[in-house]
Amino acid sequence: MESQSKLFLTIAVAVTLVFAVILLQPTVEERLAPELQAAWVAIEVAGSGIADVGPVELDVGTPFQLHAVLEARDRNSGEPVYYTEAKRLSFTGEEVPPESLEVWERRRPIKIRWFTVEGRRPFVQLDAELGIRGFDLQEFLRSNWPLAWSVPGEIDTANDNHLASDSAEKIQRFGTQRYHVRIEFYPEKNALIPDQVIRSWGIPDLKEQIERFPTVRMTLPPPARTASAVFGLTQLEPLAGTGAEIHEQIAELAASGVAFSRLTIIGDQIRQAGMSLEDLTWTTVDLAGEARWGEQAGPGDLLRVGDRVVVLYADRGEPGVVDYEDLCFDYVQGAAIRALNDVFIGSGNAVELASLGGARAMQTGA
Repeated sequence: MESQSKLFLTIAVAVTLVFAVILLQPTVEERLAPELQAAWVAIEVAGSGIADVGPVELDVGTPFQLHAVLEARDRNSGEPVYYTEAKRLSFTGEEVPPESLEVWERRRPIKIRWFTVEGRRPFVQLDAELGIRGFDLQEFLRSNWPLAWSVPGEIDTANDNHLASDSAEKIQRFGTQRYHVRIEFYPEKNALIPDQVIRSWGIPDLKEQIERFPTVRMTLPPPARTASAVFGLTQLEPLAGTGAEIHEQIAELAASGVAFSRLTIIGDQIRQAGMSLEDLTWTTVDLAGEARWGEQAGPGDLLRVGDRVVVLYADRGEPGVVDYEDLCFDYVQGAAIRALNDVFIGSGNAVELASLGGARAMQTGA
């Protein structure tokens, strides 16, 4: 009887130990696994085969993919480990050794949420009291993007989703976009609230990391490249009589590619053509059909009536003729694509044209 009791006790202890091992295994594995450190956004341009944590410059229409990257440290060797679905990874051009890349297979449930970092509004009128503090940034949750390690990249701005669009093109094809990712860790699969969140660079890091922040600038060919890059950025316009300090702050933000004003974008458009305002020759043309695309005018050239200045974009009216149905970039309360008849209506047929090389670029195919 005593031997049977000892046998029963031994079996009970063994079973208890087995269950304890099963229950504690995830905890033990997690404590031995690489220690989680940081999150990153990597951008992979189609055909490149490598995802880079940093800014990229793309021609319009170039596909790209966003990859979440979770950095960890091996507890024994101290070597970095990068959990990602990217096949190759680099940080601003310096490639990570392939053996440091792993796919996330740990037991801990996670969700990956994607954000874009944008101005809270597409247009801000700055007053003397608040000054540049009237402009603020926001991390917009892209709830329609998959909760996945890798997602197709897009540059569609979120800060104007609540506004009625008057753009002549309903899909944003070019502009500037910055990206942020949050990796959420849950105690169990069905938990609703994460017990840990690791964030990539966001708004607090933007100023210090502006040269390395994950950013896509998708632009048209020159000479319309500069004018197309500000789509997606907030336009800042100071009230009349605002001091020079605010103008200098706007210029600083424009130089960093964070915001712009009508003055900065038209000035940059002129400078990228290697010209100054004094170099421009304004010629009166008739929008009833006098000027022709590829001869007198082309994408990137300037049109004005009074102080309203726009950048020519595309021939959409009578083929080859600069007319009212053609499209331009207009910078009034945010960058927008408008037909010339929506800008210069009521001003007669005559406008002034300044060539920045758009016609020459069309002739050479640049």
